[in-house]
Amino acid sequence: MAKVIWRKVKDKEYAYLEDSLRIGNKIKKISTYLGPKEKVTDKIIEEAQKKMEEESLNKKVGLKIKEIKQNISHLEYPLTLEEVRKIEEMNFQYKEIMQKLHPKDKEDLYRRFIANYVFESNALEGNSLTLKNVVEIIFDKRISKGKDLREIYDAQNSYELFKKLLRTEKSIDHEFIINLHKQLMDKIDDRLGYRTVPIMLLGKPRTELTPPEQVQQEMTLLLKWFNENKDKLYPLELAFKFHAKFEKVHPFCDGNGRAGRFLLNYILLKEGYFPLIIRKTHRNNYLKALDAADRDKWIVLMRFALTHYKDTFRKFFEVYYKYVK
Repeated sequence: MAKVIWRKVKDKEYAYLEDSLRIGNKIKKISTYLGPKEKVTDKIIEEAQKKMEEESLNKKVGLKIKEIKQNISHLEYPLTLEEVRKIEEMNFQYKEIMQKLHPKDKEDLYRRFIANYVFESNALEGNSLTLKNVVEIIFDKRISKGKDLREIYDAQNSYELFKKLLRTEKSIDHEFIINLHKQLMDKIDDRLGYRTVPIMLLGKPRTELTPPEQVQQEMTLLLKWFNENKDKLYPLELAFKFHAKFEKVHPFCDGNGRAGRFLLNYILLKEGYFPLIIRKTHRNNYLKALDAADRDKWIVLMRFALTHYKDTFRKFFEVYYKYVK
């Protein structure tokens, strides 16, 4: 937050509001004159601080947009520069929250976020645990009677995996993806590594999925696509397109949806952006968006991405912003 600095000139004190604006590795000092000490009230300071914060955010976003326009070769409609600006404003606020929150408060925020992520992501796959059940399992180490062991391990594995992804900086390659899936399937399914048999999805013809003999090759092509585009596409577009292409390959016998959403979020985190939750109540729209992407109709997927990315920020991070400014 901007601070009031008192400067003495010829035995008279004058107030200035000063702040530091960090853009990348550069720091720029900004200053606003408030007036002589006797005329500067708390209200004047509060209003000036609010204005300076807004101006700082606008400058940061403006410089970031300029950088994006220089480096990003493509924006998939409806991901326009106007929408990118909205996301960048949210992301700068997210970064400020993470920088200024007390470590214990940050830990509590992530615990709440991850618990919700685990509940929603697993529920998308038919897991019957309630959010209360998930909280009891991962935080209280308490298991309600009658719950399926697979669903319990599902919650435990997902929670531990998300915590690990928050700490790691590893590149996305075959080994990373296979190990991510292995951690996700611990005690659930021992069919590890890329699949070597055909699989079918309910309601979706088998011919739409990659044949087992082509899985390794298709995953290699996907990683090649990712490495060629990670510096060309906007991170949200990159993450969702990778996710859609990954789901089209369906490289594992089980856990493809959960693994794909973890990879989506890992790409966002690795690029310096806040993570995303896709809610079970939007399952039909989510599947329709992926189905459209299978047919190279990306508008539906990007519209879904924008809606739910902004929704995640508003529901999980925005409330903290006014308390850390």
